[in-house]
Amino acid sequence: MGRTGFCEPLEGTLRGARPLLLSLSLGFFGLSLAYQLVTPIGETPDELSHFRVIAHIVRHRTWPVIQPGQPTPPHESTQFPLYYGIAALATAWINYDDEVIREEANPHHVGAPAPPPEGWNNRNFLVHDPREIGLWRGEFLAFRIARLISTLAGLSAVLLTYRLARRVFPRSPRAALLAAALLVFHPRLIFTAASVSNDAMAIAGAALALNAFADYVLRPSPRKALIAGLAMGMAILSKASNVGLIPIWILSGALAKPRRPRFGSWVLELTLGLLGAALLAGGWMAWNMALYRDPLALRAHMEIIHWQRPNLPTLADWWFIFLRARETAFFSFGATEGIVGERWIYWIEDLFLVATLFQLLRKSWKSHLNLQSASENPSLIFVLFAWISVVILEFFYWNIHVEAALGRLLFIGLPAFWLIVLWAWEIPGWPARTGHPLYVWLAFSSSLSLIGLGTYLWPAFHRPLRTEQEIPASLERLEWIFEDLDSGEPLVRLIGFQATPRRLMPGQTVQLHACWQLLRPSARNYSMTYQIWAGANPSRGERLGQVDTYPGGGSWPMRFWPPGGVLCDTYLITLRPPAQLPTALTLLVGVYDRSQPDLPQLPRREGARMILFAGVGKPGPAEEFRSWEARFEPGILLLRHEVIQATPEEIRLRLIWKATSSLPPGLHVFLHLLDPNGRWIAGGDGPPRMGDYPTEFWMPGDIVEEERWIRPQPPLLPGEYRLHMGWYELTSGRRLRAFDASGHPIPDDSVPLGRIRLASTP
Repeated sequence: MGRTGFCEPLEGTLRGARPLLLSLSLGFFGLSLAYQLVTPIGETPDELSHFRVIAHIVRHRTWPVIQPGQPTPPHESTQFPLYYGIAALATAWINYDDEVIREEANPHHVGAPAPPPEGWNNRNFLVHDPREIGLWRGEFLAFRIARLISTLAGLSAVLLTYRLARRVFPRSPRAALLAAALLVFHPRLIFTAASVSNDAMAIAGAALALNAFADYVLRPSPRKALIAGLAMGMAILSKASNVGLIPIWILSGALAKPRRPRFGSWVLELTLGLLGAALLAGGWMAWNMALYRDPLALRAHMEIIHWQRPNLPTLADWWFIFLRARETAFFSFGATEGIVGERWIYWIEDLFLVATLFQLLRKSWKSHLNLQSASENPSLIFVLFAWISVVILEFFYWNIHVEAALGRLLFIGLPAFWLIVLWAWEIPGWPARTGHPLYVWLAFSSSLSLIGLGTYLWPAFHRPLRTEQEIPASLERLEWIFEDLDSGEPLVRLIGFQATPRRLMPGQTVQLHACWQLLRPSARNYSMTYQIWAGANPSRGERLGQVDTYPGGGSWPMRFWPPGGVLCDTYLITLRPPAQLPTALTLLVGVYDRSQPDLPQLPRREGARMILFAGVGKPGPAEEFRSWEARFEPGILLLRHEVIQATPEEIRLRLIWKATSSLPPGLHVFLHLLDPNGRWIAGGDGPPRMGDYPTEFWMPGDIVEEERWIRPQPPLLPGEYRLHMGWYELTSGRRLRAFDASGHPIPDDSVPLGRIRLASTP
């Protein structure tokens, strides 16, 4: 195929490619529809605001305008109009007041990114009736039609990318299929095309303009210049960021194949292109200029959003922007793009990008953009490079003014990006070596497109109800009943919980699994709180971590939760390091009404106030204590004791223990004060560390330091006394066997700690 192949229409491509292209198109369309159905209404970025613009046009037959003293319109009302106008025309016949979409915010929505399974917790931005997935009328129908328009725009972007690749790689017609496939199986792009948003149409508009530019570069003419200008105008009307195509058009004119007379023709054709763009987009830009003194309405847009930057980004800010953009450009979902993948997904992405950059540098050095190459058109490669550069500059400009480190802002450059990737890896034809990195990447991204649907989106928004027979057997049963605030009747039952691991290190994460059952219909959307405290008594401890949530991770607000249904939720709670180690961890569980200012708690009919469930140890170095004073079976060493206070009113000791094996629960320490004749005078019994670190959480190697005391009543008389201590089982009262440092049994299993002399109080 010669150079004329660049100018063939799409119908002139290789016949064998058509079935594959059709399969790719159907695959993209099907995936996008599946993403639409799985993602609840309003759960893609800025989707509600985009839809409000469409609804305003249909209801009022006007465009929403920012006016001083008037109610603030949707913050997307400053966008360019192509997508919204098409969606409004397509849905004008629908009654927008029928089945009005609820916009009740989920108060526990987690907007910050987090790796799974934290990513499952309250991913829904809004409170949803689980039945809305079956509603196809009124605003729900309009919403789905607006999403369908995005899907069709995304499909257009795929086909236009295929066409553009046919012009860039004239000797590799089937390699264009790979370009289309790379776009089809881009998980974040599929999610974009499944939303009410102008982003997919902006990508299609950019691809349309690049195709027209390519046609002009390969065979310039006034007619093609005018077509290129009209395509550029369409692209600009889809989104203001496509205004960066204007310098690309000027560059395309400079790179067009030379002909005579060159300069005069170039000026004419350049002017025709700009006139074509002005014919379509100029009126809107003039309207913005009249309204906002800004043809792009950027300043007006920034005035009504709430994430403007108060200061210029620092180097640390730019690093975060890069990391967040790379994450959200490939694999992220949700209204605030907080549903993200495990770290290894982005490590593979990083590896691919670094390898592609290396290939890009290698290919650039090797070819020096050789304008005589027959396998590709270097002029078009240069245009694609220039467009990507403009898109990146726009991204930098936006992030200087706004906290918007979002990879989707770069998506108008996606068609050019994947063609540059193809060029860098020198795809010669179809098929290529099975181990080629691009085919490995395609297999990876296509797998993630399916995984994103079934493993990320569905669990984030759709928690299954269970029966009591499906409750895990490993659950620790509690049977706590919480009563309704309004009626006082039993409302919800905490069946049980399971927390793992039982042994943690400072700063580690607790996985909490809890199962609930609703007992009667609820008139309110109550919240559940899970709080983890250090120690056995939260009144004197510190809170280390907390999760507050609607039932089902937000998927089953209590008003819509059917009575009798069982919900089992799993949460990860990352703990702050406790101030005092070692310590036990206490779980507090409550149900409350977040909508009320005093956050009233539902009374609990029965059950303990708290659950001691895990321990955070304090391992000590083996060389720190080379000797010990006493040993208790089955595995406790008394490393050291110290009397730190001895008065008639109080005797206080510091004791240091070491665990040499796992211990049974319920072990207590006793302190006995004896007179010179061995008679008991006073004592002090209790669990280690006042119950803040029970022995069931001790692990081999733990070092446990505590203070214990004896407070005689009445105060003791001055004189000499003997101090003994030991361990015993609380349930049976049996003492643990005690041995001295030489291994000899100690009589009565009561370790003598020496004599103390009490002086009279001055």
